Amino acid sequence: MTIRTDGHPVRHRARPTIEDVAQFAGVSRGTVSRVLNGGRHVRPAVMASVNDAIETLGYSVNQAARNLAAGRTGSVAFVVSEHQEHIFEDPNYVLFVSIFGRELRRRGRHLLLTAAEDTDEEIFIGNYLSAGHVDGALLALPHADEPLLARLVQSRLPLVVIGRPLGYEEELSWVAIDDGGAAFEVVSFLVTRAYKRIATVTGPLNTSGGRDRFEGYKRALGPAFRPSLVAEGDWSLESGRVGAQAVLARNGGIDALFAASDLMALGAMAALREAGRRIPQDVAVAGFDDSVAASLADPPLTTMRHPCTEIALEALRILDDLMEGRSHGPEHVVLPTEFVPRRSA
Repeated sequence: MTIRTDGHPVRHRARPTIEDVAQFAGVSRGTVSRVLNGGRHVRPAVMASVNDAIETLGYSVNQAARNLAAGRTGSVAFVVSEHQEHIFEDPNYVLFVSIFGRELRRRGRHLLLTAAEDTDEEIFIGNYLSAGHVDGALLALPHADEPLLARLVQSRLPLVVIGRPLGYEEELSWVAIDDGGAAFEVVSFLVTRAYKRIATVTGPLNTSGGRDRFEGYKRALGPAFRPSLVAEGDWSLESGRVGAQAVLARNGGIDALFAASDLMALGAMAALREAGRRIPQDVAVAGFDDSVAASLADPPLTTMRHPCTEIALEALRILDDLMEGRSHGPEHVVLPTEFVPRRSA
């Protein structure tokens, strides 16, 4: 209570309730509740009256109380099986965080971001999420045979994976692209341009994206494939540079290089320049993702457009259906990619 200068107490106006809105609009509490939950079976004139009352009174939903009553936390976790520094280096995952955060806020939910950097963290995060601290989870870059996936499958927590979860493709919901087919298209483009010794820096081969893009590369080369033309990366800029250096040390005569991500392509381009190779005159370079990194490259990077925004929104749609009980079985969505030729190849 606040005391005025004349000694009389000032009584603060109480926060308006759903009953206040109902009384102001001349309707029942149930009608107001239906309006707040989408307005199904509410006549337009009644809905307008309730919305006017909400605006006039300044009513807002007490989300914390609603979550408590429904046995929910109001939180969704986004877990990336990666080192934290790599998450914020990669523009794709910065975009995922931005979209997830914005869209969940619109739904009255909060985004928790965490990285599972090693087995101990995977076990801890799996136990934490399974203990009811979140209403659902989004998982990116899952590795084959990691304990986190097994724990979450066992817990039956509503979960959607970005990319195919190796070993759990039938048990979990996921949203992905045809990584193998997309990589095949990029490398086939290099083959048709008469490049003969096409090297690659792969993604991690214990992830579906890294494995499938490598398989697409091998399929496009056919009999021309040579293991000495391959270096494994981890999606990071530095791994692209180191991988290109390793390939150059074994094969000085490469005339093209496919990196399984744009960020690794930038690192590879730096290594090529350090070795005195011009791009694309001496070595053509192609990446994958069409992220911000592709437009920063000099020359601009030939790449494959990865529909990150569409993947994020589709993953949220599926997760929302799982959390709200509208879906009970796993859903699998494969979205299309688009080849983007530029001056690097």
